[in-house]
Amino acid sequence: MDLINQYMAAQGGTQLAISVWLAQPEKKPPQPRPVILVTTRYWRAINFQVNRPEQQGYHGFAELIHQQGYRLVVADARGSGASFGSRQAEVDHHEVSDLHDIIDWLSQQPWCDGRVITTGTSYSAITTLYSLVSDSKALAGGVCRAPDFDMYRHLFAPGGIINRWFITAWGRLTAAQDANDVEAVFAGGYFPAPKEGINHILGVKPVDTDHDQQQLAAAVGQHATNFNIANVIDDLDYIDQFITDKNPQVYDSLYQAAIETNEKPLIIRCGWHDAGTALGALAMYATFTHPIHIILGPFNHDGSHHVDPFLAEGQATEAKGGMDEGRGWRMDGFKSLLDRQAETPLPKTDSFRCVEYYTLGENRWKTTQQWPLPETLMQRYYFAENNRLETTRPVNEQGQDHYQVDLDASTGTANRWHAQASEQPVLFPDRRNEDGKLIVYDSEPLAADLEITGHPIVTLFVTSSTADGHFFVYLESIDPDGRVRLLTEGQLRALHRKVSTDRPPYTFFGPYHSLKAKDAQPLTPDEMTEISFDLLPLSVRLTKGQRLRIAIAGADKDTFAPLQDCSNQRITIERNRVHASCIDLPTIPAAGEKP
Repeated sequence: MDLINQYMAAQGGTQLAISVWLAQPEKKPPQPRPVILVTTRYWRAINFQVNRPEQQGYHGFAELIHQQGYRLVVADARGSGASFGSRQAEVDHHEVSDLHDIIDWLSQQPWCDGRVITTGTSYSAITTLYSLVSDSKALAGGVCRAPDFDMYRHLFAPGGIINRWFITAWGRLTAAQDANDVEAVFAGGYFPAPKEGINHILGVKPVDTDHDQQQLAAAVGQHATNFNIANVIDDLDYIDQFITDKNPQVYDSLYQAAIETNEKPLIIRCGWHDAGTALGALAMYATFTHPIHIILGPFNHDGSHHVDPFLAEGQATEAKGGMDEGRGWRMDGFKSLLDRQAETPLPKTDSFRCVEYYTLGENRWKTTQQWPLPETLMQRYYFAENNRLETTRPVNEQGQDHYQVDLDASTGTANRWHAQASEQPVLFPDRRNEDGKLIVYDSEPLAADLEITGHPIVTLFVTSSTADGHFFVYLESIDPDGRVRLLTEGQLRALHRKVSTDRPPYTFFGPYHSLKAKDAQPLTPDEMTEISFDLLPLSVRLTKGQRLRIAIAGADKDTFAPLQDCSNQRITIERNRVHASCIDLPTIPAAGEKP
C-alpha cells in the first residue's frame, strides 16, 4: 500500500490534511470504491527519517480495507496534525461542520464511488457520531468502537468527580501533538514509544507538496491557541464549565434532530469495563430513534484485550486475531451499511436496531431490541448490622456504621479509566486487601445462580464531617475461597447530589443529577442527607455459593483528584427502619421463572 497526502479546503478555506491509501500498483485512474473515513486528532500519519508505508499505524487496516473492496482515508481534524485552524474545544462546532465538508469532498473524488462510511476508535469514534449530523447523500452511516457519548459525565468527570489522571495525561499528549513535539508525545506514557525508539520519528507527516515544510510549520503555528482540557482542570467542577456554545454535545437537541432526520445507521462496539462508554452507547440507543446497533462485550478500549473479571488474577488475554478482534466486525458492519443504503424501501421488520450484549460469567451473547430488558426485576439489598447485605428491610429504629475515609484507597492503574490509554488491558486483582480500606457489606452465599443485567442504583443515607465529599460504590462478588472480584462501580460528588426535576438532555437510567452550578448543594457537616446514583451497567451471571459485596470508598487516589478540605472526612451510613441505605440490582429471572 501507498499513501497520498494532500490538503482539502473546508469551510472558510481552512486547509485540512488528508491521507489517501492506494494499492501499489493500482490502475490509473484508481478504481472507484466506497471510502472508509477516519477523522483523528492523533496524527493521521507520521513522518519518519526514512518513510515506508508499512511503518504507518494505519497500514495494516488500509490493506484489510483494500482487500475487502474499500478505500481508506484518514484526516487530521481541524487544529491538529498537519491541518490548519485552531480548536476552541474538543469537537467544536467548526469541526462538526468540517465532517460534512470532508464527506462531500471525498464523494467527488475519482477514486471514490460516491459512498462514504465513517469509522474510528475513541476520539475518531466520537467524530463518527458527529458525522451523522451531516445530511450528505454520500454518507452511508458509521461504524465505531468506544465513543464517549457524553464526554463530561462518562470520562472527564463521572459523577462530577474530576478524572485527574486522564485529563492530565491526555491533555499533555494532545498539547504535544498539536505542537508537533515528538519527544513530549511519548514522554507521558499515554502512547507507548515504538520499540525502535523515537529518534527516527520527525513528527506528523506533511502533505506531499510541502517539501520545505513551511505549510506544516504554519499549521502548527495556528495550533498555539488551541483549547486544552488540562489547562482548565481546576475549572471543571460543573458541567456548565465544559459544555458551551462552542462545543454542543452530540445529544444537543439540534444535533439529535439532524441525526434522527438523516436516519444514517450507526454501529457502536464497546466494552463493559471501558470508562463510561457502555453507558453512553446504551443512553444513545434509548434516546435516539434512528437505526442504532450496539455491541457490548468483554473488550478493552481499543479491542486489543479480552476483559473479564473471572479470568485468573492479574491475567489479561489478548483478543482473538489481535487488535480489534481482527477488525472483522468492522468489515461486516461496512457491508451491512452499504447493503442497507441500497435497499429501498427498508423492510417493515427491521432487525438492525438492537443491543447485542455478552453476559460475563455465563460467557454467552444475547440480543434485545428493548433496553433495559423488559423482564428486569429490581432486587433490593439493604445494608444491615455486622456489615451484612440483606433482602429484608431493617426493623431497628437505630443502626449506623462509621467510616474514616482512607485517601490511600485505589482501584489501581489497570482499571476501566486507565484503559483509555493505547493497548492498555483491564485487570481484576483480588480486592480483599484493598477492601480493608473501605466499608463493606456482604450477602449470604447465593442459594442459586443470579444474573444481573442493567443499571444498579444505590441509595445512601449519610452524614459527613465535611461540606463535600466523594462517594465511590463498588459492586463485587466473593468466591467461596474468599477472592473478591470487582464487577462494576459508580460514583458521585456530594456537591452534586440534588436530584434535578429538569428534563434530562437524554435518557438516564438512574436519578438525574444535572452536575450544573445552579443545582450544587454543599453538605451541612453532621447533618444527614440522601445520596442516590446509578452504577455503570453490566451483564454478569454469578453462581450458587458466591456472595455479593457492596464496598464504599471516599477516594480513588490513582485516578480521581482529591477534594480540598476533605482530607480528614468521616462519614456515617444509616441502616435502620427509617433510613435504610440499600442497593437495587437489576436481576433477570432464569428461564421459566416469572419476573
